[in-house]
Amino acid sequence: MKNRVSLLVRFVVGCIFAGICASVQTTRAGDAPAAVSAAKPPLTVYDDKGSTNNHYLPAGWMGNATAIKMDDGWTTNPHGGKTCLRFEYSAADNWGGVVWQDRANDWGDQPGGGILTGHKKLTFWARGDKGGETVNFKFGILGSDKKYPDSATGETGDVPLTKEWKKYVIDLTGKDLTRIKTGFVWTLAGQGSPVVFFLDDIRYE
Repeated sequence: MKNRVSLLVRFVVGCIFAGICASVQTTRAGDAPAAVSAAKPPLTVYDDKGSTNNHYLPAGWMGNATAIKMDDGWTTNPHGGKTCLRFEYSAADNWGGVVWQDRANDWGDQPGGGILTGHKKLTFWARGDKGGETVNFKFGILGSDKKYPDSATGETGDVPLTKEWKKYVIDLTGKDLTRIKTGFVWTLAGQGSPVVFFLDDIRYE
């Protein structure tokens, strides 16, 4: 059953960025991060709430967006610094996700995107509230059907989180990083009860 739900999530996400299911795209604005242009390593996506080092904006809320809650200033047990990101998906079924966009509400229709040439890996730290929460992490989800797509993509696949902080790495070797518009993404399927997890120290190195 979990495999079927995971496949369903992948299908629906794919439909969204093919323009078939555009109606499920929902955006939320937050504190504006620094603009992304030509960036030398490292490029930080998130290290602390309100940090001038932060890039990209977690404004693209997908799927069952009303079930998603975000706290970008969670102070309990951050991995580094004073805060971390806390996410909750409260629905038992369906799916949800959040996209860090170069510009809020840009699903490939506007120019822009970070030139991240020279970066070798995307790293981040994650933990689950209870352990066992399954989440997929990725970047570069705007495909060639868009006017201004991402130039590369990558993902971890579905990973079961632990209660303790764990580092995850997406290898960027050999990828064309000349236009990265969606710098970080998470998606998950409903898992029968609310899912709570945390992210911290997201960066391109």
